[in-house]
Order: sequence, then C-alpha cells, then structure tokens
Amino acid sequence: MIGPAEVERFRRAVDAARQVVLVSHINPDGDAIGSELGLARFLVDHGKSVRIVNQDPAPASLDFLDTDGFALEIYDPAVHDPLLGAADRVLLVDNSAPDRLGRMERAMLASASRTLCIDHHPTRDAPWAENIVDEDASSTTAVIYELVRACGFEPQRAAAQALFVGLATDTGFFRFNSTSARAHEIAAALLRLGVDPAATYQRLHERNAEVYLRLLGHALAGLRVEGAGQIASVEIPRTLLASLGAESVDPTDILNVLLTLDGVKVAILFRELGDGRVKVSLRSKGTLDVHRLAAEFGGGGHRNASGIVLTQALGPAVDLVVGRAATLLAQGR
Repeated sequence: MIGPAEVERFRRAVDAARQVVLVSHINPDGDAIGSELGLARFLVDHGKSVRIVNQDPAPASLDFLDTDGFALEIYDPAVHDPLLGAADRVLLVDNSAPDRLGRMERAMLASASRTLCIDHHPTRDAPWAENIVDEDASSTTAVIYELVRACGFEPQRAAAQALFVGLATDTGFFRFNSTSARAHEIAAALLRLGVDPAATYQRLHERNAEVYLRLLGHALAGLRVEGAGQIASVEIPRTLLASLGAESVDPTDILNVLLTLDGVKVAILFRELGDGRVKVSLRSKGTLDVHRLAAEFGGGGHRNASGIVLTQALGPAVDLVVGRAATLLAQGR
C-alpha cells in the first residue's frame, strides 16, 4: 500500500535530482514501458532532464503509444554507462532483481547507491539505495499513478494512455486475480483523462500478424496435457521459429489460449532461445502460485504469471518444469 512515507520518499528523490535515467527489465512489456513514459512526463513537467534506456526495444504491439517526445533508447555501453554514472538519480521501474537487467546489470549495480526502485513484484536480491514496492498493487503503473497524483500531478492524455496500458496488460484487461477495486478506480480516473479502452484493446490484441497465427497453429499442434488434465504446455523450438520466419514474434499470448482449456490450472510455454537456454513462461488460475515454482529456478514474477530462463536443452527443461508443476498441484499451492 502506498502511504505518506512512500510518497515522501519519492518526492525527496525527485526533488533532489536534475538528471534522471529511467530503466526497466529485459524485454520490456506494457507495464514497463507504460511506467517509464508516464513517469517521464511527470519528471519533465517538474523541470527534470530525462532519458529512458532499456536493454531491449519495446514490443511492436506498443507502437501506438505516443512517446510524447521521449526517445526509447536501446542500451549501448559506450553511450549509456557514462550516462548512468553521471545521473543524479536512476529510477528502476517494474523490476527489482539485478539479473533481470541483462547486459545493463553491471552498470546498474555501479549506480545502485543512486537508484530508486519502484515495483510491484516480490523483491529479491535488491541492492538499490531506496525501494518503493507495493506487492498488492495490480501493476507498477498503478503505483506510479498513486505517487504522482499524491504529488499533485494530473497526467495528460499521452501519459494517461501509457499508464492505462500498464494497468490493463498486467491485469489481463481486468480479468486476472491481480485485479482489485483500486485497479478499477485508477482505470476510471484514466478514462476520464481521455483513454479509450476499446481502442486500446484493439491496438494491443487485435493486430496479430499472419506469422503469429501460423506459429500458434504449429504450437498448439504439439499441445501436451498432463497432471490429470491440469497442466497444458507447448514447446517452440528455434527450428520452428526459423522455418516460419517468426524469430521476432512474441508468443506469450499463446498461454492465454492454453488456459481456456477446461480443467487446466497451469499453462507453460517453452521457447528455445539458443546457446543452451530455454525461456519458460508460466501462467496459473486461482490461488495456485507459479511464482514459487519460478523462484526455485531463479525466476520471478507474480503469483499467477512468472518466468524462468533455464540453461539446458529443451527436452530436459520441459520434463523438469512440468514435473515441478505437477508437484505444486499435488501440494495445492
């Protein structure tokens, strides 16, 4: 819960800074980009010089967001290590774990004494000077909205749109367990500022490329249902991505299709990254906590949505994680 102490910590950090760099996690999603853009507008309106730097570009599904004049810069050590070193304050949003910074981890750790982390994920191994973490919040954009409103800032339409995208994507358009009454209250406030929820949904979820639908078909053809019908999983090997020309496609939404299968409580997507690594995306229904499973392998996320990167071949990775998911189900956790 964001209270007076957190607001004062945020206000003090912002007031003391002139040059601010905003950073989020690898493969930034709607909550990460929405947090950065919404917070950037607040900072600029308060006279700050702001740069946004991430390891990876924003997904194509977010290309409709008005960046409001901000460049979303892709990390280049030669350019951005000096920038991070010279910043008065670094704001790390939607991520508290250093290992989710990818190639930026070393430079960010060097700036840890000037870093304020704003997040809603469970905190682990966080070395940052200050943290504002609300695990009960539906999204990091919800935390940021409450912080900036407490400081008297009313977002203009572009910032409101960015904040809404973070809130909507992290709650599955208000259908995940993370959705709360407060999430709807914040959404209502953002709608009053000009956000169109129907148009936002269409921009995010109804612009699939043909190659994504072909990938979806191939993935579902290999569907595995185990654990007495409670675990659904699909595998996406690199050879399939290459054959379809789908290397740049984000397949995460396939998990939502798996969860529609009657009886399924856990959906797992295995994507082969190469170099002996496999990305594992986990989703669950109800109170089943897949974050516990992810944490066993150094991953993280939320109770109902988490991720892991394993350093092993695809086949053994599937057997390992599906086996642990079956144990989790048997324990009722």
